[in-house]
Amino acid sequence: MRRRGVQTFLIGEAFMRADDPGSALAEMFSAH
Repeated sequence: MRRRGVQTFLIGEAFMRADDPGSALAEMFSAH
């Protein structure tokens, strides 16, 4: 995200409710 100039982003409810938010976030980034 930093390479693309993103400085902030919102965390969605799905991440807040996930058993492992870190894994959910990693999965989202690996999809792109």
